[in-house]
Amino acid sequence: MVTTLKALKRNSYGSEFIQEALHTVYETLQPTHCYIAYFDKNQHKATSLAYSIDDHFSNTVFTYLINNSLCEKMISSGKPYYFSNNIPQTYPFNQIITSHLLQHYLGIPIFSRRGEIVGVIGCLFEHPYFFSEEQHGEWCQVLGDILGSDVQYLALLSEQKKLLCEMEECQREAQLGNFHVDIVTGSVYWSKEIYRIFQCEAENFTPNKTTTNQYIHPDDRTRVIELRRDMLDSNNMSYNVIYRIVLAEGKNKYLREHCHILRDINGIATLIKGIVQDITEFYYLSNKLDQASDKLSVTYNAVTEGIWEYNLETQILLTSPKFWDILGINETNVNNVYDWIIMIHKDDRSAVIECFSKLRNGDATSIDVEFRLQSGSNDKICRWFNCKGNIIESSSSHHYNRVVGILIDITDTVIAEQQLTLAKTVFDNTSECIVITDKDNNIISVNKAFEKVTGYCHADIVGENPRILASGCHNTAFYEQMWHSLETTGSWQGQLKNRRSDGVIYPEEMTINKIEDDHNVINYVGVFHDISSRKQTEKKLKLLANNDTLTGLMNRRRFIEKVEKYIAQINDVSTDDSATSVCSLLFIDLDDFKIFNDLYGHDFGDKVLQKVADILRATVCEHSVICRYGGDEYAVLIKGKNVNYALHIANQLVDIISQPIKCNDIDINLTISIGISSYPESGTTHQALLKNADYAMYEQKWLGRNGICVYDQQLQHEYIRKLKLRDKLKQAISAQQIVVHYQPIVDNKTGNVCKFEALARWYDDQEGFISPGVFIPIAERYGLIGMLGQLVFEKACADLDRIHRSGFTDVVFSINHSVKEFSQHNQEYIFETINNYNLPYSAIMIEITESTALDDGKNIIDILAAFRSRGIAISLDDFGTGYSSLAAIIDIKPDIIKIDRSFIVDIEHSKESQMLVSLVIDLSRKLKVEVVAEGVETQAQLDILSEMACHYIQGFYYSPAVAIDDAITILKERNGNAIVL
Repeated sequence: MVTTLKALKRNSYGSEFIQEALHTVYETLQPTHCYIAYFDKNQHKATSLAYSIDDHFSNTVFTYLINNSLCEKMISSGKPYYFSNNIPQTYPFNQIITSHLLQHYLGIPIFSRRGEIVGVIGCLFEHPYFFSEEQHGEWCQVLGDILGSDVQYLALLSEQKKLLCEMEECQREAQLGNFHVDIVTGSVYWSKEIYRIFQCEAENFTPNKTTTNQYIHPDDRTRVIELRRDMLDSNNMSYNVIYRIVLAEGKNKYLREHCHILRDINGIATLIKGIVQDITEFYYLSNKLDQASDKLSVTYNAVTEGIWEYNLETQILLTSPKFWDILGINETNVNNVYDWIIMIHKDDRSAVIECFSKLRNGDATSIDVEFRLQSGSNDKICRWFNCKGNIIESSSSHHYNRVVGILIDITDTVIAEQQLTLAKTVFDNTSECIVITDKDNNIISVNKAFEKVTGYCHADIVGENPRILASGCHNTAFYEQMWHSLETTGSWQGQLKNRRSDGVIYPEEMTINKIEDDHNVINYVGVFHDISSRKQTEKKLKLLANNDTLTGLMNRRRFIEKVEKYIAQINDVSTDDSATSVCSLLFIDLDDFKIFNDLYGHDFGDKVLQKVADILRATVCEHSVICRYGGDEYAVLIKGKNVNYALHIANQLVDIISQPIKCNDIDINLTISIGISSYPESGTTHQALLKNADYAMYEQKWLGRNGICVYDQQLQHEYIRKLKLRDKLKQAISAQQIVVHYQPIVDNKTGNVCKFEALARWYDDQEGFISPGVFIPIAERYGLIGMLGQLVFEKACADLDRIHRSGFTDVVFSINHSVKEFSQHNQEYIFETINNYNLPYSAIMIEITESTALDDGKNIIDILAAFRSRGIAISLDDFGTGYSSLAAIIDIKPDIIKIDRSFIVDIEHSKESQMLVSLVIDLSRKLKVEVVAEGVETQAQLDILSEMACHYIQGFYYSPAVAIDDAITILKERNGNAIVL
């Protein structure tokens, strides 16, 4: 069989050889159907070259896709492929084949010279066929090899023929033909379509320069001939020209000729290749379209809407120019529907898509949708559009697949609606009350805030005049002024009182504006709010600003303003000698008020202050001004009354307050100190009156409290004298002119001096000796007590160091401390000074008065505890003069109690004094506290104290306070000479 195949190849080729090969296959394998097909270059498609049925050749040419066919399996295996199954279902490439009951398939590959599979010999059988690789393999291989080149050749011819036919078909459809002119030989080639265009036969017409030019319309001939000649003579490579030809029956045609000129190396034209297209129909159609377009453009430009048409199947969008102008988009930026959809605002995109989806699905026949375009980053306001459209019937296919509609820019309308909605929302929900009237001042609208504040509902108030709200609190002149302002300035603003529907009058703050159109009044708009709560708040704030919250009396700031204002009024009528040209001022302080806070707490103290305020209100005259000046201080301005009347009121206050006052079921005994100043005797300014009344009150404190002191000429002189003493004292402290004397404290059992009390002494060159009772209060009042105390302490420590170095190392110094020193100055210098002189802490005793501890409470107790922790002893002076002596012993825990000299003076003649001193000594002994009796001046006093076993004696009986040298002499005399270390 192989030899037969090779012989066959030698005797034939091409189509003849293909048919002989197909006959040989039939003789060898007996297939019902047999064909030879070639594959395209990418092995995607198979095309038949020869086809036979029962060895009878058929002119049928068929193609089929290789993908998912049995050929694909043959190609992948690279050898003959046999398949036995239902062929029509798995191999449906040809209607003739599928109409037969073919059940078996054999595919034999055809190879190129390079071994590539380029085609297939397909055999289909109605009955089973046994294919043996061993029997037929070599034969199939040789057959595939010898067919390869002829199959490729015939495939090429087939493709070329096919392309030529397609080209001619295309030229017929396009009415376009191609030609070429050999300039050297003068020969011309025309395609079939050019002959058809010129309506001549190729057998009867020879195209050349002369024959073809005769067809050109006389009006175009010269222009075309010159154009062709110029193109050939120039360096141009192509030309394009439109001209008319005249056919035999006088019919005109419009032709477009486009040529490409080939030149040799010298630039000489050698060949012209070109095309000729019949554009007659296009020309006439274009002319008509231009005319229609002009009319349509006029129509399009006359309407404000953008017109559009959309094909739901092809998704082609046609628009009028106005469409893109409205959108403000360059049409070239939109290439497809996706580009158009993506420009829609993301919040509106789904709604637009849904509308067109309903049209496409047949759920709707029209659309009406509003949307925004996607705003740029710099756009602050989105533009709104309304798109309307309806489905119409297609004129060509009678399908409802076209949508025609209009596009409108509704931005201004949407913004206006939004503003109206916003205005209505603001109008209904603003907290401000709004009332609108017509030009005749009849109410046409009110908001919810108006209804809430006035109590009138919208239905009841519309049509009424706003005077229905009038309270009657304003006179005619008020409303005349309001309308005058409205008519002249267009607005009025102010406060007025109106009446609610229930009759309650309330204050409001209102603004009224006149609304005009072409200078004609159309409306009045009133905006107001209820200021009742604000007025109440202002009243409370004024009360808080001007009054003391605890007592309700006027506060200090407001009182000073009142005094200042009243003095200014008096000064303005200074020539008037009437009673109204005078006034008096009382400055009142509660004596020892701190005791009540310490004993009963601050809440109790507040009630006491309120009781005193009630007494002041009930006692002073009605036209007086009462003030809580601060803390436990009060001030009273008595207008139009001189100092005598003020004294009368002050005495009444002293008497009333000195009576027991019941507070929380507790009877308390109060005393007050009052200072009085008067205009003009004590000063002619409010500053002078306040200052001098305050000074007079403190003067009374110094004089013993519980009384009245009037600031007069003598007190003024005394005040000036104290100011001078203050300045002298400050200079004396700085110059260390203050000296320290020491009064011995004698041990009553041994007679030895065991302690000295350090006492400050001041001698001025002009004033002479100044008593401590004078300069120490001045130092306390004017802030010099700290400097004075530190100077005394340093000098005392220096003198004690001298005594100790004299051999009297057991001597202790008792150094007084004022309450002001504890509260206003750091006490660390005490430890530093003791350490500087290398003194033992036990050699120093800090002496305080009982009232000192009571005045400053816990702060002093903490400081004394710090002293005691270092070993410094504490002495309690003036014991028995305070209100809570026993409490002082418990709180302070003193090492020594000093019985005040006021008890020692009468001890010889007063059983009560003897009893009190005896009780103190017995109590101290039980508390293991030592006792010093102060002010002992006689032997009788010493004898009584000795009988009571009083341990220490201090007084003139032994010695007054002396300088340090005299103190050392006393030590030597009473204690004997000591050995100097």
